[in-house]
Amino acid sequence: MKKIILLLMIIFMISGCGASQSDDKQTIKIGTLTQLNTTPEQATKLISGGEMNFFDNFNSMQMALSSGNINVIQTYGSVAKYMAAQNSELKISESQTVPLVDNFCCAMREDDTALKNSFDTAIAAMKSDGTLDALVDKYVTHFADNTVPVDIAKIDGAETIEVGITGDLPMLDYVLPDGKPAGFNTAVLSEISKRIGKNIELVQIESAARAAALTSGQVDVVFWVVVPADESNRPKDFDVPAGVAVTDPYYQDIVVNVNLSSLDIDF
Repeated sequence: MKKIILLLMIIFMISGCGASQSDDKQTIKIGTLTQLNTTPEQATKLISGGEMNFFDNFNSMQMALSSGNINVIQTYGSVAKYMAAQNSELKISESQTVPLVDNFCCAMREDDTALKNSFDTAIAAMKSDGTLDALVDKYVTHFADNTVPVDIAKIDGAETIEVGITGDLPMLDYVLPDGKPAGFNTAVLSEISKRIGKNIELVQIESAARAAALTSGQVDVVFWVVVPADESNRPKDFDVPAGVAVTDPYYQDIVVNVNLSSLDIDF
């Protein structure tokens, strides 16, 4: 779910970034999940002292960091927390001139108006009655105790909608080693399913294929991230492709950097 919005963060963060134990002009290799509206070459041109590297999945990006093929992973705070909990050799950096916060939403085809409205109504009710806060506490704040499959109950005779899940943002968008979906997004979908009276079938897709899977009809819904409307430095909805509509947000998270503790990289 990392998208072009993350590039603007680099302008603020990498301009003063360097490895203190070597040449000040050393290029910092930054890894992020494949962005949908730009290429690594275009992204690199927008940063100073850094080189963007795109990865189609979370595991390959982590391997690149461990092997030294990249110096930094750019991801969300909750994902970074999970990474650090799994590997004590990782360090999280939240220092940035302008903190960037992104909205997590669901995306569907623009002409699926009734589906979008039903999701928006369910999300609003979950915010109002405290359900979303409880899910954040369970699956994000205390994720270590919840690495188990999330059950999505089946409703007899109800319509089924297919939702794409990538597994590339643990513990948000997460798939267990045995292939069963878990984590916060799945828990949110389980609750939405009950409230809109529709069955939800999860389909695993690659992060970079989200837009294609949605617009082609392979799935009806995918998880998305958009810029908060009140952030004047980034245009509203500028990374929402044509023909795609997004729901009201159900979660927010800050963008951070993760690197090996053994590397003295300053941001």
